[in-house]
Amino acid sequence: MQTKQLRILSTVLLSFAVGQAGLGSGYLDASARGLLIAHLTNAFAVVVLSVLAAVFGLSARRAGGPGWVFLLPAALAVVSLVQLSLGFAGVRGGHVFLGVLFLCGVTTYCSYTWRLLPVPGPARGSSAA
Repeated sequence: MQTKQLRILSTVLLSFAVGQAGLGSGYLDASARGLLIAHLTNAFAVVVLSVLAAVFGLSARRAGGPGWVFLLPAALAVVSLVQLSLGFAGVRGGHVFLGVLFLCGVTTYCSYTWRLLPVPGPARGSSAA
């Protein structure tokens, strides 16, 4: 069940991250300044999804999953907060560069969760007698 949750969450995060890149590139075009609000709103959604992925990853890690299911989304959450800060500070060069790296990290995370094998749990119906 946790593997399925991680797969769904990572796919939603990837979708929002790709959408964020599209909104950001549209905003850089001088004729589409209205996309700034959408880019900003989506940025907060990406941060929330990154934090949720870390929380779900911690749960999966505690259930016996590999360490990266927590560490990678935790790093992505930190990067997304730095990314948000750079955007508010108006540091476009660093913001775009870190955004590309973030998108690469989210793509890797999504790819790895779809390759993740479910953690075998205790056999159902067995008794401890």
